[in-house]
Amino acid sequence: MKKLIVLGFGLLFFSIHAQTYKFGKVSKSELSEKQYPSDTSAHATILYMERISTYNFSPDKGFYLNEEYYMRLKIYNKEGFDKATVEIPVFHSEGETEKVTGIKGVTYNLQNGKIIKTKLSKDAVFKEKKNKYYDIYKFTLPDIKPGSVVEWKYTFQTPYIKSLDEVVLQEDIPIKKLLTKIYIPEFFVYNIQYKGYLPVPSIKKDYKTRRANFVYDDMVNAPLGYQKVHGNAALEFKEEINIIETANVPAIKKEPYAGNINNYKSGILYELAQFKRDNQIIKNYTTTWKDVAKNLKDNSDFGKQIHKTKHFEDDLDPVLSGLSTPEEKISAILEFVKNKVKWNEYYGKYSENGIAQAYKKGKGNVADVNLNLLAMLKYAGLDAEPVLVSTINHGIPMFPTESGFNYVIAKVNFNGKHVLLDATEKYSLPDVLPERVYNFHGLVIKDDGTTDWVDLYPKQHSIRQTRIIAQFTGDEIKGIGRTTLSNNFLLSYRKKAIGKNKDELRKWIDERIEEVDVLNARVSNLENLSKKITETIQFETESFFEEIGDKIYITPLLYKRKKENPFKSEERHFPVFFNKPWAESINVQLSIPEDYNIENIPAPVEYAMPDEIGVFSYSVTPKGNTLIIKSTIVINHPVIQKAHYKDLKEFYNKIILKQNEKIILKHK
Repeated sequence: MKKLIVLGFGLLFFSIHAQTYKFGKVSKSELSEKQYPSDTSAHATILYMERISTYNFSPDKGFYLNEEYYMRLKIYNKEGFDKATVEIPVFHSEGETEKVTGIKGVTYNLQNGKIIKTKLSKDAVFKEKKNKYYDIYKFTLPDIKPGSVVEWKYTFQTPYIKSLDEVVLQEDIPIKKLLTKIYIPEFFVYNIQYKGYLPVPSIKKDYKTRRANFVYDDMVNAPLGYQKVHGNAALEFKEEINIIETANVPAIKKEPYAGNINNYKSGILYELAQFKRDNQIIKNYTTTWKDVAKNLKDNSDFGKQIHKTKHFEDDLDPVLSGLSTPEEKISAILEFVKNKVKWNEYYGKYSENGIAQAYKKGKGNVADVNLNLLAMLKYAGLDAEPVLVSTINHGIPMFPTESGFNYVIAKVNFNGKHVLLDATEKYSLPDVLPERVYNFHGLVIKDDGTTDWVDLYPKQHSIRQTRIIAQFTGDEIKGIGRTTLSNNFLLSYRKKAIGKNKDELRKWIDERIEEVDVLNARVSNLENLSKKITETIQFETESFFEEIGDKIYITPLLYKRKKENPFKSEERHFPVFFNKPWAESINVQLSIPEDYNIENIPAPVEYAMPDEIGVFSYSVTPKGNTLIIKSTIVINHPVIQKAHYKDLKEFYNKIILKQNEKIILKHK
């Protein structure tokens, strides 16, 4: 949670707001525009984006930040309709809350040469409870059509000013013009950090002397003794105005395996370092990771919870009875918590009402579940530590911070190694975590009050092994395929497959596997988390071969070959996130009729990427009237840095080219 900053003297701040675009005044040229000139693929464009941030003062609670947001946006087609839906999160804790006021919105359409306005009604603004600490204001602009221009504005007030919301300089659609002004009183000193790959515009600075009037109450010595005096006073001070302007900003393009591209959007981060008065430091706000650890250890909703055990001791003791090794205890406790405290889909690193209450109710947020897990692991005598995580959609903490994390998992150290655990996911295993957690590093809060970092990505490869025994009859290909999955592939498969009956499962597999008819399907060990899953299918197809003259051209890997390179961009500005090391092994045994000769087979190859990132091998071996085709792809790193993007793209090009080479048969 952010900390409220209350400063001990009164100032009244006035907002200065200058706009180049005026709310309510939209031109016919904006409405007539059919596409964005410099990016014709854009479904929508931000015509103007403005943010004005000023500091105001409340006599009872101190400084708060007042921010005015204004957005004008052009929608070109139906794919851009989602940009007309707005969500504004507000945080609240311990009696303090952020506020959203003055929401106004208008949709503009051009009909028969006339501009038609449709206003956002108050009833169309909804407040949704996200969890104990967050609500979301949500609205969708009305009467959206291809060609619409929409605009909205609102005022956002927050008492939590230790860090400002990021100054966003790039979005996933183009920005025609952007203006941000931040009015910083001379008393505040901020650390500033830049992010993203685009050149960041320089911060222009202006200075202004302001006069603030305030009311005071004091006690003075008078002839009849001390008496209360009420009066008015004024204070002059300087204000630094940070002006950030930019125009014609290209969209950050969505790419495959991109993780959270918001982490790579250009932007500016402000973190409060000091409060000064008369050039004297009144208070330092620069936080260290050690400070973060201490605050969390002492927090009644975090560190204090991990040592509570009475609520589960009687239930857990029989589970632990007879278990001796750390591995046995870890697996048993993980499964016990998953079945005893269900996740309610709310994130959070703090327990909402205490882990004992969550245990009793059988439901809670992430912290309720995983702090219970940690308490049980410690109770069992294991060296367990909480790990703070910022989930993929939450971003990457850039400063020592508590608010930069929104999730907590468990780490257990034993026998010179460690495992990571998350009991919120029903099908998780030790070191097999849900995708949302894989965001570089987690912050370990150690028992001695220090911190450490742990790599969140799994070390073991997730493996997909497929064996196909098939027969080409001359008219069709039919056979049996068997695929076995391990580690993170198991988690993904189970989440999609469990709950389907036999017919639904066969239909799902048939829809997933292209160009074949799945006649029968069976899945082994689907709900047995301790074993690998095996998917077996019986199939037939008239695909993967064609007859030209007296020759037959067969695609050897059948439905398992890669058809298209997912990496199409010439360059990439952020990493490729596989989120796990992985391997895919395919073995096809293809029989051909006696009246055919094998005229040509693809040559064997082996490709390796630099720095042992990946390797690909491929071979086709004839044995009488049977062909043995083997293909193996291994990727050794969960994240491929952008410096190796071209290597990865070329690696995939070679794989696709080789896997789609034909075996040529000829009639005898």
